[in-house]
Amino acid sequence: MRLDTLKPAAGSHRRSVRVGRGIGSGLGKTCGRGVKGSGARKSPNVRPGFEGGQMPLKIRLPKFGFWSPKKAVTAEVTLNDLNKVNSDVVDMQALLDAGLITKKVKYVKVVLSRVPNFTKKVEVKGLGVTRGAQAAIEAAGGSIVEATFISQARQRRELSKSRRAAKDKMLQDKLAATGIVKPAKKDKSAKAEKASKK
Repeated sequence: MRLDTLKPAAGSHRRSVRVGRGIGSGLGKTCGRGVKGSGARKSPNVRPGFEGGQMPLKIRLPKFGFWSPKKAVTAEVTLNDLNKVNSDVVDMQALLDAGLITKKVKYVKVVLSRVPNFTKKVEVKGLGVTRGAQAAIEAAGGSIVEATFISQARQRRELSKSRRAAKDKMLQDKLAATGIVKPAKKDKSAKAEKASKK
């Protein structure tokens, strides 16, 4: 092997296309850009997805669904998975030690397994629990301490409901006091005078 025999692997370095080198090359004169218009310029300034004024594909297609910001930090644990926890108190740290969740998870919900096989007496603390899982845990002699984020969510719902009820009551009282007020009809003479001024 000599230095003058070294060369890159076949196909790793492609030669650049040389445009504007005569009609015989196939890319002479307009160099494949067509005639005039923004596409023929050095900087066409066309946004991604632009289709020349036609309704673009990203608008033609229907929108559906949404992206939840909590999805990345939320996890579900089945009831049977709690058998792997060695502690009598099941909380975030116990699930982390058992390898059922990762460090980035902030919210956990315990769901009922398809074939429940849980007879362990545990205290579930700081986790969300479905109704079926709650019934199974309490039937096994366990207990549940409600999570902070569950109680906070309930408080927000109740506050929103009370505000809505207060707003509806205020509107009803206002309607009962004033009645339905229709807009005053315009006088035909005033309308004709306004039209004549134009």
